Amino acid sequence: MNSKRTRKRYNKNSKILIIMVLIVGVIGLSIGFSAFSKNLDINSTATVTPDPSNFKVLFSSSETAVETNPITPGGHNGTGTNAIIDNKDPLHPKITGMKATFTGPDQSADYSFYVRNEGKYTAYLKKIEFGKKTCTAKPGTSQILVDEVCKKTSLFITVGEQVNTKALENTRDNITNHPLEKNSSERIYLWIGYLRNFDNPPLADGDFDVEFGDITLTYSTTDS
Repeated sequence: MNSKRTRKRYNKNSKILIIMVLIVGVIGLSIGFSAFSKNLDINSTATVTPDPSNFKVLFSSSETAVETNPITPGGHNGTGTNAIIDNKDPLHPKITGMKATFTGPDQSADYSFYVRNEGKYTAYLKKIEFGKKTCTAKPGTSQILVDEVCKKTSLFITVGEQVNTKALENTRDNITNHPLEKNSSERIYLWIGYLRNFDNPPLADGDFDVEFGDITLTYSTTDS
């Protein structure tokens, strides 16, 4: 009799122990799963920084490959110096040396070249920076008159078909929705002009140069 009671008590205690073990196991599994889920959520929102060596957005004189030949200007009556491509910093490619010589209004000089994505990521145009405009009188020309005329000279830049902006000696930032896919290029058109003002046209008494500082295009791997 005592033996039966002992076995019943043992079986009851064993069942209780098993149930307790199962409860503890379930609680432990729930805690573990909760922590794992949280880690997944954190990882899924982490920012990935690409290897800079794999992010190459460069200026080019060719649409199909990266070439750094001098950019010969065109234009109307004005003359310009060759522009020089500077790709030493792949994150901030530059085009330098743009200078136009004007003798009167309604003259211009323009440049056409390309930006190519040679990296492994889609690149997004984020910022265009303009250097300071400088107008310099040629020998025999009044610098005072040139300073007045300088206000009527402008620079316009078009990147692809979406970004068209005028340089006002400042920076255009917060550009969005302008991707450049890898292994692709888009045309950049840059125009320097001396615009006529019919109401009060300032006129220089000779030739003068118009020069803009470096123009820098900044690209990013994200559009945010």
